[in-house]
Amino acid sequence: MNRSMRCMITMSVCVTVLGLSAVASDLIISEIAWAGTAAASTDEWIELQNAGDVAVDLTGWQLAYGDTLIFLGEVEENTIEVRTTTLAPGQFLLLERTDDSTISDITADVLYSGALSNAGILVELRDPEGVVIDSVVLGEEGGWPAGCGSDGEPPYCTMERTHLGEWTTNNAIVINGLDVAGNPLNGTPGQPNSVDVLAQWAPSVQLTYPAEAGVILSGMTYITWIAVDPDGESSGLAIAIDITTNAGEDWNRIIDNLANTGTFPWDTTALTPGTTYQLRIHATDFEGYFGEATSPLFEIAHSED
Repeated sequence: MNRSMRCMITMSVCVTVLGLSAVASDLIISEIAWAGTAAASTDEWIELQNAGDVAVDLTGWQLAYGDTLIFLGEVEENTIEVRTTTLAPGQFLLLERTDDSTISDITADVLYSGALSNAGILVELRDPEGVVIDSVVLGEEGGWPAGCGSDGEPPYCTMERTHLGEWTTNNAIVINGLDVAGNPLNGTPGQPNSVDVLAQWAPSVQLTYPAEAGVILSGMTYITWIAVDPDGESSGLAIAIDITTNAGEDWNRIIDNLANTGTFPWDTTALTPGTTYQLRIHATDFEGYFGEATSPLFEIAHSED
């Protein structure tokens, strides 16, 4: 599959929240759309993955939360239909609530009934002996450790598992799939999760000057950096430089669409001396993947000060 097929790109970013959950098996819970979709909040879906190197027979396996018990390999309890009974290494298992229109352009492997609470609920993956081998650990206040609902920016981002076992919110950059109304999903059903895709394909950025805390800049200085595209020509990266005076709450653009030369002459004479600043280098490749690096705090001084 070529890279243009791997994701749809949008430059809005959803806030990330992390939580941990233990993994004791190669079969894991990998993504949960607990808030539904933009088309319908009841259009929930869940994704599992065989993270091992041996096929898994799903007979007897169960996914449980609250009063809902979903059998993965046979039609029992809250399972409506089963279309996949063996999960190959690396393969994803897509569970859609009620019917197969929840994700309109991807065929579900299992159809089920049973709503997920937006307030958070313990979700357990059990093996054929009933042993809990994976679970979603709720956040400190009892809610979901990641994901967002209608009030998210952007809304309805899924909760995704990282390769380290953490939970993170889909970043709305790497996405695929459409809801029943044809809207793009802020999730990655049936494909690698967004944070892991970005870790593999996003440019890496190192800000080399200013790179030490407490540096005082004056007059004409040179911002320097190293930006590398892991799967393309690094010379093709588009560089933007931002500045902040409030620890990153607000960023102002110094320059945009700069060639990746590794250096930029910067006249600091118009800046207020004595104020604490930070710089940020933002590198974007032609597919929209990006990486960033932020400087330590520094100050500006003028020669007459």
